Amino acid sequence: MSGKYAALIQEGLDAMQLVWSDEQLLQLQRYIAEVELFNPVYKLVGAAGKELVIRHIFDSLAAVSPISEIARKYENPCFADLGSGAGLPGIPLAIALENYSFTLVERMERRVNFLRNALVATGLSERVQIVSQDLKQVRQKFDVITFRAFRPLVEILDLVDPILSDGGVVCAYKGVLDQVEAELDQVASQCKSRWSAQYIPLTVPQLDANRTLCVLTKI
Repeated sequence: MSGKYAALIQEGLDAMQLVWSDEQLLQLQRYIAEVELFNPVYKLVGAAGKELVIRHIFDSLAAVSPISEIARKYENPCFADLGSGAGLPGIPLAIALENYSFTLVERMERRVNFLRNALVATGLSERVQIVSQDLKQVRQKFDVITFRAFRPLVEILDLVDPILSDGGVVCAYKGVLDQVEAELDQVASQCKSRWSAQYIPLTVPQLDANRTLCVLTKI
């Protein structure tokens, strides 16, 4: 692989034990280039350069292995990335999990415009769609729902409930476990539905921060 951040990307993929094709590597590089192109105007992420790759790309990809295991439970799983923003984690996950369809849910027009450009640039338009709606307006059903840097769990799970298929799961990218447990205490006391949670610690290459994937199943 050649090009900007090529060595860094390969080092990160190796650390996460992800083996990618040349096409996937090119898609990721094109996606990063789109983020860098539009970020100064659209304010998509609060990072640039190497920090962008580590804090946002690697962070999104750190959950590929557990999410891939979850996806195998379904015959043809449909993914949704809520509050997708810059396409994180949805677009990196769609590049990694190349056999599945994804929907990016984003209501802000400027971010939707960015996502459209990014899907064209990466060649993902055929299996990744955008729903330009507020979450409350979404009517589709999904098997695996992801979100990252989105609202606290207590604010989102009742909204997610109607669009989660029977037997579906929510994969929430979170920080330290203590914070996740505090959010789940709120969920238990305030949410209409009951949820069971599994915690999966994530290791993000070159990131000195605790990250946790919280996998939630409706009881």
